[in-house]
Amino acid sequence: MSLRHYLSSFRAPVDDSVLLEVAPQPEDRLFWPAFLLTVGGSLAAATSFDVDPADVEEYADNLHQPASWPFVTVPLARGHRLHVLFRNFEGDAGWDYLLHPAGSDSVITLAALEGGFHGPGLNWPELLAVADQADPAWTREERLLLLLPAVGDADLAHDAEELIATAFTTVGGRPDHRHEVAGELLTASRRFWGSPTWVEYQNHRICSNEHSPRNLAAPPSRHALMAEAFGYDG
Repeated sequence: MSLRHYLSSFRAPVDDSVLLEVAPQPEDRLFWPAFLLTVGGSLAAATSFDVDPADVEEYADNLHQPASWPFVTVPLARGHRLHVLFRNFEGDAGWDYLLHPAGSDSVITLAALEGGFHGPGLNWPELLAVADQADPAWTREERLLLLLPAVGDADLAHDAEELIATAFTTVGGRPDHRHEVAGELLTASRRFWGSPTWVEYQNHRICSNEHSPRNLAAPPSRHALMAEAFGYDG
């Protein structure tokens, strides 16, 4: 597994026994409020589902225990994959968005929230394109919410909040809280990445944020890989 190579890169290598894959479970009503609260950055998420907020807090705490590093896998175009990893490394905890190229044993850090701070990894049109890709496990709305924290873009669509609000209700969020949570999720993204711009350069999208793996200094092969994986050709 490519994540094993990633774990071995830590100064104190992490044993791969900590890895725990999280798959969508219809009966699991706590994953989304916990994910949107912690990774997504919406404080209102804990009280915006029909579950006990104390249970959400406990569930979130369990996702962030050093003895276990949960991760979510999202399939991308051409056999590439994206792992959203809870990096529960003591003293350097956070969340990593790791692109796993097809046929490779290594991963590329697309975005790192907290700790090694790195990103953003996607722009808004690419988020929509990735959300629309076929996935036997996660729905379009779930993919949208899973990848949103890795998005940084000064040029959001005019209906961005409405789109996120709809995705929120689709995963079980209360309709009367939809705009509050959607607003917090988009605000959290700006808090991490600011408002970077994206420009076309040599047929690829380049991010103005110097901490992005897709900045001007990145190798052309990486830009080409990202374009292929995200499948956006607009």
